[in-house]
Amino acid sequence: MKRVVVVVFMLFGFIAFSQGENKTDSKGEKQGEWKKYHKNGMLRYVGSFKNDKPVGEFKYYYDTGKMQTKMSHKGFGTYSIVYYKTGEVKAVGKYINQVRDSTWTYYDEEGYKKATEFYKKGLKDKMWYTYFKNGQVAEEKEYVNDFENGVWNKYEQDGKKKMTATYIDGGLEGKAVYFSLGKRQISGFYYHGLRAGVWLYFEKDGIKIKKKEEYKNGRRIGANKDDNIEKEPLKPILEDFLKPENFMSPR
Repeated sequence: MKRVVVVVFMLFGFIAFSQGENKTDSKGEKQGEWKKYHKNGMLRYVGSFKNDKPVGEFKYYYDTGKMQTKMSHKGFGTYSIVYYKTGEVKAVGKYINQVRDSTWTYYDEEGYKKATEFYKKGLKDKMWYTYFKNGQVAEEKEYVNDFENGVWNKYEQDGKKKMTATYIDGGLEGKAVYFSLGKRQISGFYYHGLRAGVWLYFEKDGIKIKKKEEYKNGRRIGANKDDNIEKEPLKPILEDFLKPENFMSPR
């Protein structure tokens, strides 16, 4: 008899517990607190719904029990903090209507900032940055409507520029310059993502030309013959030395 009472009590308790969470209404919409579990039985997430929409704070866990993500829902916005399995913050950002929006910041497992990104209604927008551990910008690239559009710069850890170029609608376009120890080493033009026209290679001083190469549709012209190397002392080259309109056909 005692066994029957115990079993009934346990069954009643289970039913009461089940009725307190993971509930849906007559329309099939989630209401109240919900919990889901990993295959190993560990809690996967816990949070509350109202009329099938998440409200308040949701907590997500790795199957080890460690916190994975905290998401705070307010209106159409959701603020998110993502964690590494070791507990350190991995990313912080915001969602609007379930797509990324505004600034997202990323960190490595040591807590150093790795990158910042900006989104507008889920699309890549504005300037994106990656960083060295000393906080110096390693790379910056500009986006408009999910495509690379604008400047693209890379830097050394000491802040010296490593390269600079420009994107238009996702393709490299126009002049590009590559540096070494702050001195210009290579300079040329891209046309629809391919090398075009004359490319110059400089001596270590960044002024004297070491050699020239000419390209068309990304292929080097006369690749099997010696380059014409300037024999006389050279003056610094003006920025408009290479004119893309001389070799670019109309779009």
